[in-house]
Amino acid sequence: MAQSSILTRLSGRRHGNPKDKARPVARETSWRRSSLASLKRRIRRGHKPPSPSPKADAAIAQAVSSHDEPIECPYERPIEIIRQEEYSHMNNGTYLDHGGTTIYARSTVERFAQKMLTGLYGNPHSANEPAKFSGDMVDAVRLKALHFLGADPAHFDLIFTANATAAIKLVADAFRDLAEQTAAKSFWYGYHRDAHTSLVGIRELTTPSNAHVFPSNAAVESWLANPASPDQPPRTATLGLFAYPAQSNLTGRRAPLSWPAQLRHHPESQSQPQHRHNTYTLLDAAAFAMTAPLGPVFARPAAAPDFVSVAFYKILGFPDLGGLVVRRATAHVLALRRYFGGGTVTMVGTVGGAWHLRRGLSGGGGGGGEGGYRLHEGLEDGTLPFHAILALGEAMEVHGALFGGMGNVSAYTARLARRLYRGVAGLRYGNGQVLCRVYGDGDGDGDGGPAYAYGDATRQGPTLAFNVFRADGAYVSYAEVERLANEKGVYVRSGGVCCPGGVYTALQYEPWQLNRARSAGHDCGPNGLSVIHQLPTGVVRASLGAMSTVQDVDTFVTFLRETFIETEGHEDKHGGWT
Repeated sequence: MAQSSILTRLSGRRHGNPKDKARPVARETSWRRSSLASLKRRIRRGHKPPSPSPKADAAIAQAVSSHDEPIECPYERPIEIIRQEEYSHMNNGTYLDHGGTTIYARSTVERFAQKMLTGLYGNPHSANEPAKFSGDMVDAVRLKALHFLGADPAHFDLIFTANATAAIKLVADAFRDLAEQTAAKSFWYGYHRDAHTSLVGIRELTTPSNAHVFPSNAAVESWLANPASPDQPPRTATLGLFAYPAQSNLTGRRAPLSWPAQLRHHPESQSQPQHRHNTYTLLDAAAFAMTAPLGPVFARPAAAPDFVSVAFYKILGFPDLGGLVVRRATAHVLALRRYFGGGTVTMVGTVGGAWHLRRGLSGGGGGGGEGGYRLHEGLEDGTLPFHAILALGEAMEVHGALFGGMGNVSAYTARLARRLYRGVAGLRYGNGQVLCRVYGDGDGDGDGGPAYAYGDATRQGPTLAFNVFRADGAYVSYAEVERLANEKGVYVRSGGVCCPGGVYTALQYEPWQLNRARSAGHDCGPNGLSVIHQLPTGVVRASLGAMSTVQDVDTFVTFLRETFIETEGHEDKHGGWT
């Protein structure tokens, strides 16, 4: 397809006939059609399952009425049209695992293929014309990506990585190497309890006495307010790193973005001023950036995190690429990393002496902001995935044309998430027993329950973590819920979802219970034990993305109702979920 026709298809219907309506989605499964029809009939008839109490009755009424609430979509074209034209490959199911990766648009693939078929791209490390063409393209996409993320290239640099974990490991390796040059031979590491497994793993690069987990937002706030207090975690190392997720990979709970500024600018402690000067911040934005703008994170460079990890596939669906955004004022920390790979050095001595000169890590390195650093040149080991970077440029263009910016995505998905929460939380059996326990903002922190967070994009992302109960109050295995969902073409995620501290806090595990689960042979993967001694070891997670629809949400709520509530007493005939 010619590129001009692709661009026309992307934008040509934005200002089309106002009488245009979304056509029915093709190849929709018969179960999904019947489920939606059943739901509509129940809503029209005012049907509610028998309730033993006014409280249960009110909860169900709220859940049913929430399906009638209009969801305003800020995109220039109706989301149904966007889904039909750009995401027809989603038609054969209900995809609710955007937290794992969102889905790519048709135009992204077409435009990328067109570029690949009409351009000649060489290895950027060579000096021939195709190589220079690739190098120029990489530079252009890097700048475009910084602007897409809301980071001023004068103050920030972007290092391309395989994924967000690789970005985190790059920071961890640099701190390990730098710490070996200090008197303590170690660095202090503090991380939030909701940290992704990849953040937790940094603790293994320091000593146990210098690794500390903050069990709540309140604990972080207390430390930031008075780091020298005897009640704060002890540290023997002057070099420090504080890491936390902007959004929990488990519940979608969002943490304050103000912590890096508080850490950097708070009046220094009288007894430990050196700890303030030498403690840096790492923000894991992989889950957050999927549906939220990062502009506020980078708006004031002096208040921004030192390092921010991102996963472009979570935002765009394709390509499979990550990145590390670095404050140029902090570049010297990464410059002391010991390892070097191909393309990151200008000279290397081997015979007669071991020495090397790094690229991009000294003043006068070709411009690029404060100090003249082109930081990425000394940290992107080996040949860059330049074809993936080419695809990234096209994906960002398409995403902007379809959705008009991450602010629109944030507003829309927050509204959808509120509908999802209301629908799931309102489901009850005839005896009043809730079907699902939703884990959210109030678990373990005393900050208020999730009902006060869904719909507020500053506090909650479009992610719902929950477990399913039987009518007698016993847990249904999260693995069984996912199996039944798969059979119906509903795609969620279950298990520990790479958030160990968050999941066991939400499930209110005590240390001895966690040790018992470990002794029983549980692991957090798909082969783990989902229920041990009547306690779940993980959750079911449903997460929404930019192209999710009201129909996706309602189909999922209908699946839960029809699979569990409407088969109460007939479980063995309907999948054996007992």
